[in-house]
Amino acid sequence: MLFPLTRLFLCTFLLAAIAPRAFAEPTFIFETGTPEWKGERLELPPGFAPNLGWTGVEHIRFAPGMFEAEAPNFFSYVIVFLLEPGSDVTEAALKRETLIYYRGLSQAVMAGKQQSVDTSKFTVALAPSDEKSGAPAVAPTATAWTGTLEWVEPFATQLPQKLFLELHVWEHEGQPVVLSCISPVAPVSPAVDDPWKALRSIRAAFRFEP
Repeated sequence: MLFPLTRLFLCTFLLAAIAPRAFAEPTFIFETGTPEWKGERLELPPGFAPNLGWTGVEHIRFAPGMFEAEAPNFFSYVIVFLLEPGSDVTEAALKRETLIYYRGLSQAVMAGKQQSVDTSKFTVALAPSDEKSGAPAVAPTATAWTGTLEWVEPFATQLPQKLFLELHVWEHEGQPVVLSCISPVAPVSPAVDDPWKALRSIRAAFRFEP
């Protein structure tokens, strides 16, 4: 006869054995060309945006000067979301989740500076892009979007900021991937020192490894 605690342990073990396992997180490969591109990893939803509708993980690579308002690469970065299977990545979802993410981020950082921000005025605009040449090499048929985000930059200036977005969406082993290149510099005819040259180069070479 099994004691109650023994039965409980056995049931827990059996349930764990037959329950669906969380996906094995692959290695995110960013070829930045220099260690000055710092990064971080967060689980989704992040603490600053608990109402985000996506679950999974995000990895980011910040351009040198990311948080320096006078730097040419100010607030320029690459961010990759690897989402749980079945996550909604339609146009409506991309807009909705982007707004939730940046509203939460701005509000949390501004609160840490004892300042308030009206996030209801934040807006996101997206449009399908037919440009396939800029897709990651591992996902040449990725769905592409371009757009803008109007928000309040909370880290360095605490001022309204317009960010330009280039998004690519595809699936990796059944999991939706959203790769975004982001910068306040307009992505038109990039010059040699334009952040978009580096952002697009990193995107082109991005890949997952086991």
